[in-house]
Amino acid sequence: MLIAQITDTHVTSPGGSTCGGAVDSAARLAAAIEQLNGLTVAPDCLLITGDLADQGNADEYVHFAQLVAKVDIPVHLAIGNHDDPAAMRAHLDLPEPMPGGWLQYCVDDYPVRLIFLDSTSDVHHMGELCDERLTWLRDRLAEEPDRPTVISIHHPLFDTGIAFLDAAGTDWADGLVALLAEHDNVEMILSGHVHRSIQSVVGGVLANICPSTAQQTTLDLAASPSADALFVLEPAAFQIHRVGEGPVVTHTMPVGDFTGVIEVSEEARAGFATKDPAEMFAKRDHHSPSA
Repeated sequence: MLIAQITDTHVTSPGGSTCGGAVDSAARLAAAIEQLNGLTVAPDCLLITGDLADQGNADEYVHFAQLVAKVDIPVHLAIGNHDDPAAMRAHLDLPEPMPGGWLQYCVDDYPVRLIFLDSTSDVHHMGELCDERLTWLRDRLAEEPDRPTVISIHHPLFDTGIAFLDAAGTDWADGLVALLAEHDNVEMILSGHVHRSIQSVVGGVLANICPSTAQQTTLDLAASPSADALFVLEPAAFQIHRVGEGPVVTHTMPVGDFTGVIEVSEEARAGFATKDPAEMFAKRDHHSPSA
């Protein structure tokens, strides 16, 4: 199964922008959608893992819905800390929330089961998973313990090494990490929030952070925890995950026109060409002087 992931779209009201006017987040999302629709092999679905809107108001969700309506494949949404749950439900096509109002749900329409978690809290940037939300997840995982499963959650479960991103800590996710260690059918965890492509392993499961379609966070491994979060105008990007067919594989796709052809000399081209594939992939004797 091929799963496309977009995250942290931060769509504004029409005509608006983010980063003090430097980023037209809606235009960058539209470009990502156009590129996604043009892939030679269409993914089975698109997951958008939170921070759909920049301020969480109604105009932004109406604008977001207009943009996402152009996606050619089914779309499933997770909530982020910039999102307002009431406004999301009013203007987007979402499942009914679980008791308590949390936007957690399962999608069972594909070979791989998709589970969406709500990691929002009263502290804007802090993730949270209360006992109620964890119990719900425990029950869902117990329903189909052998079925390949992907979990989407906005906040990442691990420290990134970028101090100002890690200042909030990940203690809130300890219960989830422990739960993951008990279920070997969870293939991967998809998240966003920090606007960079970063991967780690938590609870024995591959945890993936997708880059944003808006601005990216500066890769500064020497910044202090109190540093202001700095953004850079790296290309918007999205990811494609192959899941349920052997090892998980993730491709990161920058958004933009990078189709220029690089000329390769005939000599270099000959080095890659062979009429005999068996010869190309034959094991070589690395101790031989001709190897």
